[in-house]
Amino acid sequence: MAELIKKDDLKKSDIFYSVAITFISAILSTVGLYMLIYPANFAPTGVDGIITMLHYVTGFNAGIFSLILKVPLLLWAWFVLNKKYVCYTLIYTILSSLMLMAIEMIDVAMPAVSLQYQTETDLLIPAIFGGILLGLSTGLMIKIGASTGGIDIIACILQKWYPHANVENLMAYMGYVIVGASYFVYEDMNSILLSIVLVFVFEKSNTVILRDHRAAYEVKIITEHPEQLKADILYTLRHGATVVKSHGMFTEKDNFMVITIINYRQLPELMKVIQKYPNTFVYYSEVVGVRGNFRRKKNEPVL
Repeated sequence: MAELIKKDDLKKSDIFYSVAITFISAILSTVGLYMLIYPANFAPTGVDGIITMLHYVTGFNAGIFSLILKVPLLLWAWFVLNKKYVCYTLIYTILSSLMLMAIEMIDVAMPAVSLQYQTETDLLIPAIFGGILLGLSTGLMIKIGASTGGIDIIACILQKWYPHANVENLMAYMGYVIVGASYFVYEDMNSILLSIVLVFVFEKSNTVILRDHRAAYEVKIITEHPEQLKADILYTLRHGATVVKSHGMFTEKDNFMVITIINYRQLPELMKVIQKYPNTFVYYSEVVGVRGNFRRKKNEPVL
């Protein structure tokens, strides 16, 4: 009974967390689009780019176009994609659309205090900070297993039908077409260049969110001395390791591969350890993220 209650509480906390993240993502997107991108006269990629151009041409509220374009896509996705993905993406779409409607009405009602960033010289500022906000918004939604809606939905549906299709490439190609089309709307090469800057910053800030903050190195050590290395790794660096038997193709000798994950700052310390053992080869690569028992506690015994 207690286990069921704990599981139920865990589900409720997960839902609350996901809804809170969705709300924050909608705020970030609204601020980035309305306050920075719209007044700078250029379009981001994706469906938000189409919405931005429609808003520029017609003058109608972008929130209305967001609902018109994204909700039908989500209804289509409901029958094809994961229901959780669709639900949270729909919540985000409704929230961000309502926020766009509300912020424009507030801005119109308070003409003396403009909520939009106005500039004729520092055009890079809207592209850079708009890209940061949209990237953070998208990254947060991906973190909870959803999205901000748009061409990623189309790409995922296409991949469902064509499993071997590359979703990233599909999204990139559709994004290029939208950015290219924006030239005919704004009739200014600056709009293309600003969109490219935004896309670059967007990808970087998106990566920051998706990347695990416990970044580390994966180290692979080819050695004939796995037992001696054990003490250094377990007791000095306080990390675990995996030992795999290996065979040298050039030397024709049996040896061992020791695989371990260490913190960035521990790499110089490990390199000093390796110097103690002759005929040892080591190489390492950056790890994007880590899950599980990464580092032993101070008093945790070695099994």
